[in-house]
Amino acid sequence: MADVPEFIGKYKIVSLVARGGMGAVYKAVHPTLKRYVILKKLTIRGNAVITERFKREARILLDFNDPHIVHLFDYFKEGQAHYIVLEYVDGVSLDVLLKKRGSLSGTFALFILRDVCKALKYAHDNGVIHRDIKPGNILISKTGDIKLADFGIASTENSEADDGLTREGTTLGTVAYMPPEQFSSTKTVDKRADIYAVGVMLYEMVTGVKPFPGSFSPETILTIQKGRFTRAKKLNPLLPHVVSRIISKTIKSNPNKRFKDLSGVIRIIERFLKRYNQKVLEQCLVDSMTAPDFTEPTFTPKARALRIATAVIAASCLCAAGLGLAWQNGLIHRYLLSDSWGALKVSVDFPLDSKEAGDVLCKARVYRADEKDLPEIDESPLVLYNTGDGKKLRFESRYLYLKEGSYRLKVLAEQRVYWYSLRIEPLSKKEKAKPTETIIRVAYDRLTPKPMSIRYQAVDAISAKDITPASRFSVLEKGSWVPLDTIKPEMLQTGTIRKFRIEADGYYEEIYSLKIAHSQDELFINARLVPLSGTLSIKSNSSRVRITVNGSTDVILGGMEMKRESLASWRGEAASWKLPSGQYTIKVYSSKGEGTLAVSVEAGKTVRIVATEKKGAIILQKE
Repeated sequence: MADVPEFIGKYKIVSLVARGGMGAVYKAVHPTLKRYVILKKLTIRGNAVITERFKREARILLDFNDPHIVHLFDYFKEGQAHYIVLEYVDGVSLDVLLKKRGSLSGTFALFILRDVCKALKYAHDNGVIHRDIKPGNILISKTGDIKLADFGIASTENSEADDGLTREGTTLGTVAYMPPEQFSSTKTVDKRADIYAVGVMLYEMVTGVKPFPGSFSPETILTIQKGRFTRAKKLNPLLPHVVSRIISKTIKSNPNKRFKDLSGVIRIIERFLKRYNQKVLEQCLVDSMTAPDFTEPTFTPKARALRIATAVIAASCLCAAGLGLAWQNGLIHRYLLSDSWGALKVSVDFPLDSKEAGDVLCKARVYRADEKDLPEIDESPLVLYNTGDGKKLRFESRYLYLKEGSYRLKVLAEQRVYWYSLRIEPLSKKEKAKPTETIIRVAYDRLTPKPMSIRYQAVDAISAKDITPASRFSVLEKGSWVPLDTIKPEMLQTGTIRKFRIEADGYYEEIYSLKIAHSQDELFINARLVPLSGTLSIKSNSSRVRITVNGSTDVILGGMEMKRESLASWRGEAASWKLPSGQYTIKVYSSKGEGTLAVSVEAGKTVRIVATEKKGAIILQKE
């Protein structure tokens, strides 16, 4: 852990997840949400295409709001590194699950693939082509959530947004999952390329092998172009016909013969999965993440009679996955112990505009009420997951099965705590021939705005020097910037969108437009102010010289977006660069000698230097 920083920006680093030639991935803690997040760091220099792809991934995810796509919390730059802050998915990727299990049944594979297709359809409907669909980019959490990740080489249907990033004829992606047209040019592929990769992934899930080899060779490309592969049914004779049908129509070498849209695939999958108990499938997915000795059960279609279906499912679970799976799924409680056990479900509704779903803190715990110290029961806490309908944010739990008796329910919703006393009745008590269930609904009404305290810090973006005392902080109030110290406390309230400005003499200003939630009554802003730019102009009588600024062949160019430009090779003709104001040591050298000169660059002014080669030395002088 010696080379792992304690903090990156405002995020406390927990551990290093991975490191590569272009950067690193860290597990960290979000400072306000108090939950784990993932920090992706890009440190590669001198490659504008890779940097721009990294930024574009952040822009794509910033516009996304889908439960099956990893959530973006933040994007920022610190020093010369760029960072993306993403949702932390506590679980494994699909490729890890396949390595562990070998292959999955057709039913189980389609259950996973349904959420993948929904995520991908959402991306397609928003004009984004993923271009790298594979098991390694499908994340499965320990609570059974399925998330699509890594939009690093994604493209948009707006060709202008892709200009310069994917050139005509360029090949990007993972060979084994790429359709024939992607080998010719990644830039021109459409959503049918993603649909093809979905079919390849489904094939791998149900057979344990890929339809085509993963090596990038002429033989592999020819095989993919001709669409020659061993049919999945031959490798897995028990495969449902619907799986073979989806694979056959997605892995077509001719894109015009594939599904035109993923909505057709989703309809086929959902029609097939209706025959099966969704609760059992959900629980099996969770157990596949958490149970070391998990064995996939034989999924049996539901019969017409409810109790016959339950008996069949319970028997298959007991035989294949063991008594523990049937217990966790509630089958035993509902149909063998229904005279003494009941079921509890909790839901919490938030106003739709209160927060993004990924930012809401919501959980619940259950305690026995028949003992003095209110012991927490073994099965809690309840896991709440978002089931919003577009009109509100609803967080709902799965069923928790409890013995008949008195309980206390504690719901933590943002900064509020709700307590409920409740009585769990046996499931055998019928009301209109339907089992009795205890359902607690919590309505989180809008909060009353309250005064907000603000602190800020300003630092020099080049030297990191604290310039807070010399800076000015103001708030946009009725179209005018008003100094913070003249604003009455009651005028700055939570639950609003406000603009703040930090400025200092000799620096570019920084403006923040922030949505302040009702619960966020303390605001801290750290602003990195870029010094105003001056101009450095150099000309030489030599045909080819090299230059360093402050000992580096990279120079930081001034302006609101600081960037680096390489000065490693310079032909000597007159050239100018915008530099943040400050002190610089300029060194010009060639094979015949070198020269050094200290200069001061002032905002709005130009420093002109002449480099003259004389008798084995270079003389630097100001004009």
